[in-house]
Amino acid sequence: MTARVQHLRPRPADFGNADALLERAAAACARRLAPARAVTVAVNDPQRATRSDAVLSRLAPALAGKAVRLLVACGTHRFGPAARRAFAQPLARILPAAEIAWHDCLADDLVPVGGDPAWRVHPWLVDDSAAVVAIGSVEVHYFAGLTGTHKTVTVGCGDRPSIEANHAGALSADSRPARLAGNPVHEGIAAMLVALQTRQQVLAVNLLQVGERIVSAAAGTPLEALEALAPQARAIGCRRIPSPADALILDAEGVLGESFYQADKAIKNSEWAIRDGGCAVLVAPCPDGIGEDHFMDLLARCPTYEAAAEAVARQGYRLGDHKAVKLRYLTDRRGVRVFAVSDGLSDKDLRVLGFARAADVEQGLAAAGVDPARDTVYRVPDAANVSVTVAG
Repeated sequence: MTARVQHLRPRPADFGNADALLERAAAACARRLAPARAVTVAVNDPQRATRSDAVLSRLAPALAGKAVRLLVACGTHRFGPAARRAFAQPLARILPAAEIAWHDCLADDLVPVGGDPAWRVHPWLVDDSAAVVAIGSVEVHYFAGLTGTHKTVTVGCGDRPSIEANHAGALSADSRPARLAGNPVHEGIAAMLVALQTRQQVLAVNLLQVGERIVSAAAGTPLEALEALAPQARAIGCRRIPSPADALILDAEGVLGESFYQADKAIKNSEWAIRDGGCAVLVAPCPDGIGEDHFMDLLARCPTYEAAAEAVARQGYRLGDHKAVKLRYLTDRRGVRVFAVSDGLSDKDLRVLGFARAADVEQGLAAAGVDPARDTVYRVPDAANVSVTVAG
């Protein structure tokens, strides 16, 4: 049945010699770190596939003899001891003397950094005795526009109320994949970064990856390193189709397929490329089930979009509400049917989400009345990192 499905594969990534670009970015950062006696390195947490190890390996000679601290930028994410060990061990082999801390957005010792609105950050990032370098990766993000080190050292290392206030902007129609200008979430992150940079100079190395493969890199301040890679990130992560699809098959792979909390990005990235009344088939193993499930309470209480939007307006935005409201808009207001090919999601999970289970892609399409021989169907590999939009 799927012989007529069109595959929106990643575009060839040829931005020059990737190893040379990475070496150049690391060398530029190392030169800036040379005078420092102590260095704090902020890295993304295990829910991101950032190749922090590749950058640290190249920075290691410049960090020799310095007091080094590794700060894992978790945002509001939580990890158990086993997950922490598995993540930290490869980094500890590169920098065996480094002290490692996992950011806690509820910690009592977070430090105010001002700004409008004011926010608080992990104390290691405003320690005058240590230089700061952030390692990140630039990918399309469904409401922040693009990820990168600007997000690592703000949302990744901030206090929960500030993260929540920033993410409330995800309810805006202007918070779209790959969009930075006018995006309230990105502009809020940029304002947080400006406040942080009044206290501490932050160096950055951003990577551009296709899966685990590094294809480009840039160094500078966080926003400089973002600007340098943004056009390339859009070239890799954005696909355009001539008209809305009858169905999209969305493959959530790697770390972003381990829970629905992350795999949902595959839907959000491309939901506007599906026609009203169309179909999405999410293919995601989700061995960790829903994962962080705070948004599920709103979905359980609100079976319609109107009910969800009214609840948020009445009680105020709570972290994760945007996931629930936008899902209800997709399935209730726009009438898009979502089928999940996933062993990790329970029948109860799917009922709350408003999804149907499918044994495979073919069954999901058939249940939606979609025939690839007649209808327009696209398959999106690595859909949690790719945004599909309609031309025009």
